[in-house]
Amino acid sequence: MSECTGRRTIRRAASSVLLIGCLAIAAAGCGSSSHESSPPVTVFDLTADPGQGLPVAKPGHPVVLARATVRSTLDSLLAAHATLVATLMHQVGQGDANPDAAVKALAANTKALSGAITLVYGVDGGRAFQQLWSQHTQFFIDYAHAARVHDGKAKQEAKDELADYQSDFGNFVTTATGGRVPLLAVTGLLHGHVQDLTQYIDADVSGRPEDAQRLLDQAVAHMHVIATAVADSIVRQHLKTVGP
Repeated sequence: MSECTGRRTIRRAASSVLLIGCLAIAAAGCGSSSHESSPPVTVFDLTADPGQGLPVAKPGHPVVLARATVRSTLDSLLAAHATLVATLMHQVGQGDANPDAAVKALAANTKALSGAITLVYGVDGGRAFQQLWSQHTQFFIDYAHAARVHDGKAKQEAKDELADYQSDFGNFVTTATGGRVPLLAVTGLLHGHVQDLTQYIDADVSGRPEDAQRLLDQAVAHMHVIATAVADSIVRQHLKTVGP
């Protein structure tokens, strides 16, 4: 199988998982365009079942979580996500073609986030989340590699993929929360997330460490905002909650 054919196969698999997850939650428009490029570092593998190992809530039993637990869990995991992605982008931007430890750390964070979402929205919802979340980390890494080798076309392709992701993930969150997080609000928050990290690696690769650190701090701060918006919507939606 050629690299381009493999890339198309991965994107088709991604679309299938996302469609299943969206249909399981509610009817919503979920689609992605395809931009073919071979990633220099692979951070996820769609030949495996993205739902494998996800926790399963017992049917008929509501999830009981303290409001503070929902918020703190998402807040800590999403803030860590920004830092872990930036760490891997930095390593790729510096030419490390085999950053195993950073890839494993990012995968563990994604698994933990997917597990939290699965407890609320079920395995299909968790699968869709994990697919989208894993996929967008790959696009960040593609962008970092393109920045390192000064490939403007590849950078634009990665940015296009990230733009598609913003729309797809916005649809997912809006659908999952029953509209409690409006699509425009989600895409606006994600636009900031994408802009923070792409500008971060541009500064990092071009030798502007102070600017890079400022942008990374901003990226982490924006993840706290995203976590609050999503967690509060989940709490208001349907969880049987205890505590403040």
